[in-house]
Amino acid sequence: GLRRGELLGLRWQDVDLLERRLHVRQAWVRNQMTTPKSRASRRTVAFGLKTTAVLEDQWQSTAYRHDDHLVFGHPELGTPLDPSMLTRVYVKPALKRAGITKPLQPWHGLRHTALTMDAAVGNPNAYVQAKAGHSQFSITERYVHAAQVAFPGAVDRAEARIFQELRPS
Repeated sequence: GLRRGELLGLRWQDVDLLERRLHVRQAWVRNQMTTPKSRASRRTVAFGLKTTAVLEDQWQSTAYRHDDHLVFGHPELGTPLDPSMLTRVYVKPALKRAGITKPLQPWHGLRHTALTMDAAVGNPNAYVQAKAGHSQFSITERYVHAAQVAFPGAVDRAEARIFQELRPS
């Protein structure tokens, strides 16, 4: 659910593999390191075990492991990646290998999907807003609405399962 520039600006000091959290403190935008879009964009984001494994693999495969090195820097130079190269060289081939043929803006489409899925599984709106780094709920509302349209009844099914397990046998 990170913005492209936030991912490109992520440093190892911002990643806590044991606690499975990362801190968004900067972004690589228009060939310069800058602060995130808004105060709400400076945030801590939790991640799951699959993301932990990917980050551990990245740690093992890179020569750039110092705290102030970029997590996803240029493989030979450690410098920030060109955003269009990120999309062209890494994201589009990965989408193709995954069998995703629907035309989409690769990075924003993936961010939108991640946030919509968070909303679809019934995570609170405030959680989705905080994860997205949105300063206003009106922006996050797009994802919540998309989740309700794309996954009608998902929240009801999740609640039914939770409350069914709480009933005495």
